[in-house]
Amino acid sequence: MKNNLRKIAKEKRFNLKTIEHNKKIQELFLNLSEYKIAKNILTYYSFNNEVDTLFCFKDITKNWYLPKINKDKLLVCPYNKDNLTKNKFNLIEPNNEPITDTSIIDMVVIPCIASDIYGYRLGYGKGYYDRFLPTLNKSTMKVILCYSDLLYDTVFPEKFDIPANIIVTDKEIYRINC
Repeated sequence: MKNNLRKIAKEKRFNLKTIEHNKKIQELFLNLSEYKIAKNILTYYSFNNEVDTLFCFKDITKNWYLPKINKDKLLVCPYNKDNLTKNKFNLIEPNNEPITDTSIIDMVVIPCIASDIYGYRLGYGKGYYDRFLPTLNKSTMKVILCYSDLLYDTVFPEKFDIPANIIVTDKEIYRINC
């Protein structure tokens, strides 16, 4: 079921006109009270018609971090626009050393193909975030940016899946366990 939904959602996302959707999601995200108080934020470097996160790096009042894949682990590295490279999945990631203390991360923006209204996300199926999210502080805000057209009643979560606290779509904000 998950693989079928992943295929449908990827195709649907590919056909979306995302410019206006992204502007609205960005506006709502930047106005979140949780965003305003966060200092250290881990986000993904958007690609392939994902919700755009590149706008984030313009906010120099925040310390930005990007994920870096090392074998089966997701590491957290400071963002440096001059020190980025492509990894084996053709994703942009930092080319610098990871931080050793992830407890400083107040917010993590989690990539998704689709999401459900309960905060669960449909990822790419490799499990990097499934293994990483449990290592964060319970107080770390988990945020999903998702096009409203890719918000479903369920994405068939499994027992190890950790829901986000906030879903920001181009139409509204969903708060779960905040």
